[in-house]
Amino acid sequence: MKYYCKLDSEGYIESTNLQLYSLTKAAEEWNKLIYEINEYGSQGVEKLTEQLVFITTCLGLSLSQLLGQNNPSPEKDKMGDLNNLFSNLLNKTSLSRPDKKRLNKSFNEMLEYYSAIRHLGKIKNNKHYVTIDELSIDKVEKFRQLTIEIWDIVISIHRKDENNEIENFRSIADTIDFHE
Repeated sequence: MKYYCKLDSEGYIESTNLQLYSLTKAAEEWNKLIYEINEYGSQGVEKLTEQLVFITTCLGLSLSQLLGQNNPSPEKDKMGDLNNLFSNLLNKTSLSRPDKKRLNKSFNEMLEYYSAIRHLGKIKNNKHYVTIDELSIDKVEKFRQLTIEIWDIVISIHRKDENNEIENFRSIADTIDFHE
């Protein structure tokens, strides 16, 4: 299977990069939020929770698509869960054991929020609502940094294969602008 990472799919259906589009939407909304916080303070931001939820959704969707695309399973009817896909990815790296452990812990934390957002139905103890209520700017900032790190890991793995067409950039953060 040939992998690719096109930065722009404008007009080219065969090059559509939905995971990059989701990441771009996360960046756009993050940048708007940072502007609002700088302008009005975090207390003056309207619908802060909704904005944090949307950004987290876009980050999670981007990673879900990125990990799924890069772990094809043609013999199966459905993809493995995100934890397994991420573990498989980490096993392909030469990262140190502490780095893998840190990434796994952060990824699982993000998945807890991403899953709560995706499953907002009536459940025992309103667990998902409680989780979403705990979402904060600091947590979303952590998820943003994690997402960039995972993107960079996936890209670095696929850069090693000369058959892959990957545009030249150091980090996905060089092409997708997230304001600090």
